[in-house]
Parts: sequence; C-alpha cells; structure tokens
Amino acid sequence: MITIGELERRAGIGSSVEQRTAFWMQFHHLDGAECLQAGVAELKRLIAEKETAPVEAGEGAATLPNRQRLPPLTAEQEQALQAYAAKHGRRWKSVLNHVWMGGPPHDDTGTLRGLRNSHGPTWLQSYRLPKTQAARKADPEPRPDRSTS
Repeated sequence: MITIGELERRAGIGSSVEQRTAFWMQFHHLDGAECLQAGVAELKRLIAEKETAPVEAGEGAATLPNRQRLPPLTAEQEQALQAYAAKHGRRWKSVLNHVWMGGPPHDDTGTLRGLRNSHGPTWLQSYRLPKTQAARKADPEPRPDRSTS
C-alpha cells in the first residue's frame, strides 16, 4: 500500500505545506472521497508522465528505488535516534512508530518529527542504528568452523 505522501514525492510535489496545499486546492470543490480520488488520480497521472519522460544525463536517481532516494541522515538525526533508542530500549522503533502515529508518550523531538515527515514510518522499519565504537570492540572476530574429528 502506498501513502499519499509517497505519491506526492513520486509525482514531484514539493514537501512544504504551501506546495502540497497548492496541489490539493485544485480539488477543494469536490466532496470528501471524490476530492481524494481525483487528487490520487492526478498524482498517478503525474507519476506516469514523469516515468515516461526521457531521462536526461545526470538524472539517474529517478530510476533508483525510493529508499535510495531519501536524503542521508544528518549527525543530529543519528544522535536523536540513538538517544531515543537508549531511552526506550529494545522496542524503541515500535514506540517511536506509535508516537509518530499520534500515540503516547508524545516524546519525539522536533528532529524525530522531521524524520517522520521526510523519511516516514516505512523507512523506520528497515533502519538500523550504526554500531557504536564500544559495540564494535565487544563483537568477537568471526571464527572458523571448528568441527571435531
């Protein structure tokens, strides 16, 4: 299932509130579900138009999977995720995802809320915290198989 936000990104609609509002205002005269259906149809049309357009030199990123097109995390974002993980333990991702969906404990900072808006809950599922220096030193070296004869 694809989200409206993902459709908007793929269609080239900007991520600011103003850009998104400008797109959706063209359908404001329609009622509820009709508005949503018309907007989604237009987003899909824009995506199809974009995908059939000839690819210019240096535009190879348009063919990459969505996960690879996300902006890399900043040091501040990495630190915020590590701090959240340290605070909430093993289930930090499910807690953060729940918070991102509006549930308690409502303790996601501005940085984490920004990550929700830019990368989304699907990204969070596949994200892995980088190993810290202490964890790297604690990991034993891979050992060859010691079979007994």
